[in-house]
Parts: sequence; C-alpha cells; structure tokens
Amino acid sequence: MKKLSLIIAFCIVLFGCSTDRTTKPSPQANPPIISSIPSTFVDTLSKDEMELAVSDSLIADSNYDDITAQMLEAARRHYQNALEAGESGDSTQTSNEFEFAIGILNELAYYPGIENNQDFNDLSHSVVEDYEKYITNIDNLGSQTSVFALRQKLNQIDESLVSIDEDTPKKIIKTTSVPLVINGHVEQNIAFFQGRGRRHFEHWLREGGKYFPLMKKTFREENVPEELIYLSMIESGLNPVARSWAKAVGLWQFIKGTGKLYGLDGNFWYDERRDFEKASLAAARHLKDLYGEFGDWYLALAAYNSGAGRVYRAIRRSHSQDFWKLRPNLPRETRNYVPQYIAVTAMALDPGSYGFEITPADPLMYDHAVVNESIDLSVLARCAETDIKTMKDLNPELLRSCTPPGYKGYEIRIPEGKSDVFRNNYSNIPDDQKRDWIVHNVKRRETLGSIAKRYGVTSNMIAEANHLNSHKISVGKSLVIPIPATSKNRASEIAEETIDKPSKHSSRKARLSAEARSGKTKLFYRIRKGDTLGKLAGWFGVRISDVRLWNDIPYGSSIKAGAKLALWIPNDEVEKYSKLIDMPESEHTQLLASSTNEQSENSPSKHSGSYWLKYRVKTGDNLGNIAKRYSVASEDIRKWNGLSSTIIKVGQELEISIDGNGSVQSRQIAITQKDSTKGKKGATYTVKKGDTLDKIASSFGVSISQLRSWNKLRGTRIVIGQEIVINS
Repeated sequence: MKKLSLIIAFCIVLFGCSTDRTTKPSPQANPPIISSIPSTFVDTLSKDEMELAVSDSLIADSNYDDITAQMLEAARRHYQNALEAGESGDSTQTSNEFEFAIGILNELAYYPGIENNQDFNDLSHSVVEDYEKYITNIDNLGSQTSVFALRQKLNQIDESLVSIDEDTPKKIIKTTSVPLVINGHVEQNIAFFQGRGRRHFEHWLREGGKYFPLMKKTFREENVPEELIYLSMIESGLNPVARSWAKAVGLWQFIKGTGKLYGLDGNFWYDERRDFEKASLAAARHLKDLYGEFGDWYLALAAYNSGAGRVYRAIRRSHSQDFWKLRPNLPRETRNYVPQYIAVTAMALDPGSYGFEITPADPLMYDHAVVNESIDLSVLARCAETDIKTMKDLNPELLRSCTPPGYKGYEIRIPEGKSDVFRNNYSNIPDDQKRDWIVHNVKRRETLGSIAKRYGVTSNMIAEANHLNSHKISVGKSLVIPIPATSKNRASEIAEETIDKPSKHSSRKARLSAEARSGKTKLFYRIRKGDTLGKLAGWFGVRISDVRLWNDIPYGSSIKAGAKLALWIPNDEVEKYSKLIDMPESEHTQLLASSTNEQSENSPSKHSGSYWLKYRVKTGDNLGNIAKRYSVASEDIRKWNGLSSTIIKVGQELEISIDGNGSVQSRQIAITQKDSTKGKKGATYTVKKGDTLDKIASSFGVSISQLRSWNKLRGTRIVIGQEIVINS
C-alpha cells in the first residue's frame, strides 16, 4: 500500500482530464476525432469493384492503438473521398476532403511517439503530395482551403510570370517603416486576392480585428515595425491553431526548434506556439534578430520563411544583398513570400483603395486567471459564466480541452470582467471534476496495447506518463492511467466497446480509372506468410497508402497469408513485376537490384546543366550510405526531401541535386558535417546548437577577428543554421 501511495504521489502530477478525443466512443457514436465533420463526407462510400475478396485478407492487429488506428482510418477515408471528388471534377469537395484528412493527421501529430509510426508518416506524405499535385491542376480553391494550399497556388501563378521587367519597381509606398515596393510580382498577388482569393482576404481582414491590436502593441514595445503584423496573414491566415505541412504551428508558424529558442514550450497537453500572446512576442523578437543579422527587412522576412542559411547562400551566389537581385537563388516558396507580404500589407493598410469594405471583428478582451489543477474547459467555462467555445478561442494553446496536469499556477484567459465570479466558482469545484486517473496492476498475458485499448488511450500515452523506456511490462507492475472523470465509472464498459470500422469493398472506381489512364496495369499478388504492407510496397515501388486505397484496407488491420492484393504497376514495368510475383522471395533482391535504380543512375553525361536525380530506396539503404554514394551530407538529403527524421523506407523516392558536371550540389541549406570540415580551411561551416565564434575559430585554427572579417559580422552573435565561411 505504501508503494502504491508513492507511485500515485509521483505520477499524479502527470495526469489530468482527457477529452472525447482520447476516450473510446460508444458503438453508436461517431468516432470522436471526426465528430465535427459532416457525416455525409464520411459515410457515403461507393461499392467496391475490385476483383478480390478483401474481407478475407484482413485480421485485427492487436498491437495497434485503437485511437491511432481510428484517426488514421478517418484520415484515409477523407483522402479517398478527395481523390474521388477530384476525379469527378468537384473542386470544392476535393479541397475540403484533403483539408479534413490533413486536419486529422495534424491532430494525431501531437500524440507521443507518432513520429516513429510508419503508417502515419506514409499517409501524411501521400496526402500532402497528392494535394499539391491537385492544386497545380485547378484554377479555383474552395473557401475552406487552408492558407498553405493558397500559397502553393500563388507560388505557381507567380512562377508563370515571364515579363522581363517583373522585378522593376512601378511604385514604392514609403509611408511605412518597411518601404513597400510594388512591381509585377506584387501586382500579381494583389490581383489574385482581388479575384479568386477575395474571400480569403476578406476573412483575414475580419479576423485581424481580434489579434491586430495585441500584435501592434507587442511589436511597438519590441521596437519592430508595426506593419509587420500583416505577415501573420500569409503565415497562418490568422488561424492560431494552424499547422502547416512542414509542421510549423500557430499564428506565426513556428517550428518546434525555433519556438523553443524563443521560449515557446509545449507537450501533449499544450503548445505555446498556438498562444497568440506568447507567439506574437516570439515573432517580434525573431524578426528583430533577423533584421539585426541582415540589416534589411526584406532579407529578414526571407530568412523568417526559409532560414538564415538559405539567404546567406543566395547572397553568395548572387553577389548581392538586394532581395530582388538574389531572389532567383532562393527556394521557390521564399521567392514569392516577400511579394505576398508586400501585397497583403499594402491592401491591409488601405483596404478601401483595393475594393474591400470589411468591418473587423471586435478585439479579444480578457482577464487572466490561475488554475492549479487539471480541469476540463467546460467546467472552467461554467466558472467564468461563458461557453466552451469562448474558452477555446481565448486559450487555443490547450490541446486537450483541459488545463495541463502537473502545472501549478497555469494561467488561462477568461472573458473580461469575470475575474471575481471565476475565483468564487473555481473555489467550489468538487474534487470529482478535477484531475482523474486510476491505477492498473498488470495481470498475466496483458500487454501495454491491451491495457491501452481497455481504457481508450494509446500505449504511447501510458508509456510516456509512466516513464517506460519500452513497451515491455511485467506482471504486478502498477501503471497510472489517465482517464476523464466522467469515464471512471465506465472503465468496465470501455473494455467491451468496439470501434466501428468503415464498410469494406468501398474502393473508388474513379481512383482506379485514373490510375489506369495514367499508364498503369493492375496485377494481383498472393500474400505469403511474413509479408507486410511495408515490405510489399517496397518491392513493387509504390506507397503503402496506395496499397491500402487500392484494396480498401483499414488502419488497425493487417494482411493475411493466402489473400490477394491488387497492385497498379507502370506499364513499362509489368514484365519485371510479373516475374517478381511468381518467384521465391530469395530471388527478389537480385531482380530488384538490377533495375530499381536504373533511371536514377543514368550517366551524368546524358544530362546538361543541373538536374534533380530521383533515387528509390532499396533494402539495406540508410541516409548515411546514400549520402556517401553521392558525396553529400545526409542532412542535405533530409532537407531536400522534407524528412522530419532520418527514417526512410524501401521504395521511397528521394531527390538529390546534381550539377552540370555530375557532382552533387545543394539547392537549399548545405549543412556541412563537422567531422568532414573540422580543421580545414576554404570551407563552409553551418552553425549548430552550442556553437560560438570562439569554438568555431578554435576548431579551424583561425581567429575570431578573421571569422568576423570573412563573414562581415558586426559582432560575435551567430544563429543556428547560419553558414560561416572559412577562408584559406
């Protein structure tokens, strides 16, 4: 009993309320993650026309967290709906369905350990990749389209400009601290927002009323030009909970690393990048630092978007610090980022002149209150005599609709003028509406997965909360399980509940016909013992998500030996893969090795100028040996391909940049590995965490003054990602 009390005392600070996102639903309820999504988008599934019995190929995967599987499956079904809607020409529903799928995946991205989930990474990559392809082929985007899709379209439009004087200033607005140069690129963006993007800009003008007063005050106090607040329009569309395809979050779109540098913390329960007060302060300071780095606001804005390293590279390649001259040497998105900023700022400063007559929303008015326990926002809303929507709008940093556990003195926002009534009501909250948890003693044959399933949480949540280094648990071990107060009496019921699976045989004719028309042939593969979807996707050079779509295999299920899988193969590879289907697995390696990278490994002499090589990952590959093969840093490959980690999978395509004489070059941040440059001169070194000028100077045997001279540094301050030139 004493041991149990100690465990509780140690772990109680880790837990608090969970919401219906982490509570297993009743059989009659919609899955909680899609409860706010119109059911017609989810439940209308066409009959399968596939020539195989998929139902015989599926068995439940007992090692799969129910919640993770449920959310992945919800995302897959919206993704499938998007592909069908796109094939039928319904652009509005296509965009909505893609956005729904991405929204679910963004929610799942906060779950502990999800970055190591192969299905999550594969599906996320596939959804974004196909959405980007779709955006390039349509003229209009729906009103619900995210700002990230909107920017993709703007980038495409801007790249189509061919006028020789598109960089030539036609007008300069000098009434601001940052002069606004109006040229062809900017006019193209203005025209877009006056036309196809009009609804989006009108929405931004309205929403700006909530946040701009706070932002202006913050920027003014930090001595940063106030008009830079309009950068938040193109960053997030003024959505404090926005999460980009590159995993940046909040009004000001901080990635996790940069956010931490500016004091924005977070975990499973809260994310301060979504806190409009703290994130605005961090953005003002970050922009100020970047201006101190480059001495030019346009370059500071470019660095805000792409990182200082890319801007330094563009400066070196162009031999200029004029944004418009170095612009062609920046990444595609960054090239149009500054023109987008200029366009929205010019219009936001004088909307009437551009045809906009919008009444801004009222500014957010609030007081602060302190909460010492983990309490559901619905309870706190009653304390403040308001509704839960208002509480969520005022506290967008809270991820689980409750205050975080183990956080004494957590400060929340409540409607202005409600401080006294809140304090009085808060002091009378009954204990059973505060943090809740139960202790579970592990029994024989139980696994972390089965325990998680019983209580409607994920095994990673239990592992993280109990500080488990692995998912192995021993009989008799006491585990603390976070469950909501309203579910404590339903623990036994939860154990008997099941999650509704989508109907089988619901693959899309549109998806298949599109694949067939794109020059592919359907082959059937008989599943063998030991096969997995990942392995088969690697063998046949396709995405795992495609195999699931073609065969309507829900997440949370695995394949069964003896069943058939349909695979769509490029016509010119049908002969090779037909052999693969019939031959023993022991002979696969030789067949694949002879042809998998045939296209990728063409002689450089066949190409003129710089080009991008496509490399398909083979069995046994890792980023290290691929990087060595092409004489490039593995971090370069990771950056080029938008990889969040060094994990790659068989069949995955990687892009590697090759210059005119066949050697590898870096288009973005060339992150030179320390081991390969240490002690050498005539090199470029990229600043890493913990570096100082003194440390770098000592490593290369040069003086600090030399480093400052070679790199035109005004002081000794350097930032992570900055490239330092080491002259010989």
